[in-house]
Amino acid sequence: MKYVLLALALTVSLSVTANPVPEFPFVIVTEKLEQEVKPDLAKVRFSLLAYDQSSDTAMEQLTKFSAQMLEILKKNGIPISNVESTQIDKSTKRARKDGAYGLDILGYEVQQGFNLRITDLTKYPSLMNQLIRLDGVQNIDAFFETTREEEYKEKMIVDLSLKARKKAENLAKAQSRTVKSVYGITTEENFGQAYATFSLQYSPQAYVSAMDASSYGMELVMAVPEFIKVGQRITAIYELK
Repeated sequence: MKYVLLALALTVSLSVTANPVPEFPFVIVTEKLEQEVKPDLAKVRFSLLAYDQSSDTAMEQLTKFSAQMLEILKKNGIPISNVESTQIDKSTKRARKDGAYGLDILGYEVQQGFNLRITDLTKYPSLMNQLIRLDGVQNIDAFFETTREEEYKEKMIVDLSLKARKKAENLAKAQSRTVKSVYGITTEENFGQAYATFSLQYSPQAYVSAMDASSYGMELVMAVPEFIKVGQRITAIYELK
């Protein structure tokens, strides 16, 4: 019997823990804010591709393209430490007929990816025009950011918190109630997530002509945008009285 009681107790305990809805009157509000800020950093991603019937020749071409790329960076005053490379990927190209594979080898394709940080955006247009013309360069695109993220973060959080409190007070007043205290604040969008997480976090969303961090592969922006948009959202839950 004691084991049955223990199982029931655990079940009740888990049910209480899993229930996200407070047992007191409350109001939940969400506020969003977008701010236009001047970018001061560009992250450029691109790859170098070489192909030849000979594996050795393909590798020699890739090495040549890499040397030319580094020379372009040097001419533009970009430190070599600002570029990072990934491992080299090599694939074999075979003839194909009527959907059959494993035929004669046509050649070898070697590819290497690079991530470049540009901290002086005055050099960006010229550098991009030179890189895009370089033999072997493909999939080149850029994402603009601001290094003043923490400064904007603090201000946006304060502004959003004040707006959320004001909205909660207006909602409570309309129902003949008043705000007693804040129960939780989160940046989660979802109603259920808002109950699950009560810690103030920051997840900026930057847009450059509809580009964001997940927009790699879109058309390359050859000029520095005048501004980028940083977005923030908070959800607050207030206890009413």
